Amino acid sequence: MAACSYKVDGENDNCEATLAAVNLNVLPDEILEFIFSYLPPYGDLEHCSLVCKRWHAIVKNLVRRSKLNLEKGLTDFRLRWEVFSQQTANGVAGAPLSFIAGRFAHSAVRQDNSMYVFGGGSSSDTTFNDLWRFDLTHMRWARPVATGTYPSPKGSASMVAWRDQLVLFGGWRYPSLHPPYQPWCLFDELHYYDLSKNRWLLRNTLSGPPPMAGHSATVHGDRMVIFGGYQIKDDVNVNSNDTWVLDLPEQRWWQPLFVGNTRPTPRYGQIQVELGRNHLLIVGGCGGANRVHTDAWLLDMTRDVWCWKSLYVRNKRFGAVHMWCNPGCKVNNYLVVVGPSPNTPQDFQMMKQSRVPVVGGAGPPPPNPPRGHWIPVPLDRRLAWGIGLQNRGVNIRPEAGGAPAALGPQEQYLANRRAILNQHMQQAQQFLHNNNVNNNNNNYQPRSGRLSDLHAPPAPAVSPPSPPVRPNAPPSPADGDVDAAQRLQRNLALRCRDNEPRLPKRFDELYEDPFRMAAFNVPTRSRSASRDHNERIRRMEEKMNAIRNSRRSAPAAAQVEPQPLRAPSPKRQRGNVQSLFVCDISSILDSSEPSLDWVEYKNFGVLKGAPDRLILSSLIAGNGELILFGGVHKETLTDITHHVSNSIHFLSVPRDII
Repeated sequence: MAACSYKVDGENDNCEATLAAVNLNVLPDEILEFIFSYLPPYGDLEHCSLVCKRWHAIVKNLVRRSKLNLEKGLTDFRLRWEVFSQQTANGVAGAPLSFIAGRFAHSAVRQDNSMYVFGGGSSSDTTFNDLWRFDLTHMRWARPVATGTYPSPKGSASMVAWRDQLVLFGGWRYPSLHPPYQPWCLFDELHYYDLSKNRWLLRNTLSGPPPMAGHSATVHGDRMVIFGGYQIKDDVNVNSNDTWVLDLPEQRWWQPLFVGNTRPTPRYGQIQVELGRNHLLIVGGCGGANRVHTDAWLLDMTRDVWCWKSLYVRNKRFGAVHMWCNPGCKVNNYLVVVGPSPNTPQDFQMMKQSRVPVVGGAGPPPPNPPRGHWIPVPLDRRLAWGIGLQNRGVNIRPEAGGAPAALGPQEQYLANRRAILNQHMQQAQQFLHNNNVNNNNNNYQPRSGRLSDLHAPPAPAVSPPSPPVRPNAPPSPADGDVDAAQRLQRNLALRCRDNEPRLPKRFDELYEDPFRMAAFNVPTRSRSASRDHNERIRRMEEKMNAIRNSRRSAPAAAQVEPQPLRAPSPKRQRGNVQSLFVCDISSILDSSEPSLDWVEYKNFGVLKGAPDRLILSSLIAGNGELILFGGVHKETLTDITHHVSNSIHFLSVPRDII
């Protein structure tokens, strides 16, 4: 009976599967292609292509269309980010799954339907020597149980896929804690990993490159070409621009000969992509402190004697910066780089803002006319010039032939505020003038002009030289007046900031040094200014205590009901995120003058769902998508524990709606 019921259930399942197959075959090709686009573009899609000839043709057309859509999405910046992390994986699967630890400066490569990740730096100044496999079809991490001679724990090693093997070379690791004060260790190990047998093989070569890390490598047929890196030569750490070639079947190293002495400068961390069997491209890199490269070089390997060619880079303002610590990969005829957003200061520095007037396009004020004369001034420049012209005794009126236009509420408010500030400014000028006359001190002259000129340094005075000052002479009585004038100018500047929203809200310098960071460009306070500051704090505390006492003494019924909170303003777009940079490399091999062309980005290259700003991550090309893994937050590198990531971010084209 049980056997009969099992047979009946099996027949029902077969009937339902047949009915589903019939219903799918009735659908047109466009609908089937849209349905297949929701499948992972790896194993499941390959299985669909084996059902029948029609499905094989549909899958083939879908793969071709996905590549074209990715190229078009890169040029139009019409892409989206999707994240796969440990939280999302456990939420979907239900049961906890094995997951890779967070890391940076690791090695990653895609082989068929899997992504392999080796080594890298951890969050606690250590390095890994584990190999992980990510199944792109089922979205799962797994650590193969490998045998053989394991590589040393290291990061910044090169790993490439060749046939059914992985080739790992070089790398560095943190110094050991015992004994202390040991230097970093570089490696010249060469390992092969057999994917079918899950076995590590160490290959010892007699003559090969020195220990290195941060180099780049690509496979051209049966050759692996590496360039640059941070090396040890004669017990000295140096940057290199050497080129080494490994014969992969014979496991033999050799160095090619070059035409002339034209070659890239020594560097490490550069991006190297393969352009066919006989060409490769080098972009970016770092040559040391404050030597970040953005140039591009082409290596021609068609002849027995190889040749380096410098490439012209177009549209550099849209190009990626700091390509030595940001990943990049090739997508057909484009080079894709993920890096910091160009609308944020580089290296997390606080840059100074330029102080501009409220009304744009005002330009410089007109020359000084005779006092009491009327001049025509356009309406859009009255507010910008009003204070400066009134200080010169000029009366402002509208254009000749036109009636005076009524000011709006906001303009009227600004005009009234500026009139009050002008009155205070005139009082300050009169105060300084009286002190200069009485004390015979001509070092500080009254200023005139726009409100933004309050922050300009005082003009040099034209006066006879004053007698030399003795080193131990007591301070002159004019010093207190000077401090009082500076305090008055600072108060005026603070008052006018409410009307000039483009001014910085934090710093109030009399002199701005463009070569210093704003956080360290605040002048020191004098003693009189410090006393005045303490007095203001004391008065503010007294006022706050009086307000608290009045609220406590007031009856509960007389208290004002609290007003409802306003709705929060919409969130500003994050600036500390990863941006996308695209470079067209299609004209490198076809034209007589090879060059690169950075594509003009949109919205500063920031896409929907962009991940946080990370460095030393990996970027590889998938089937119709890009895969970004790992990385570390740059500001945590100096901490005891680094903030590293183990999330995978997929960059793909949004699906079209039928």
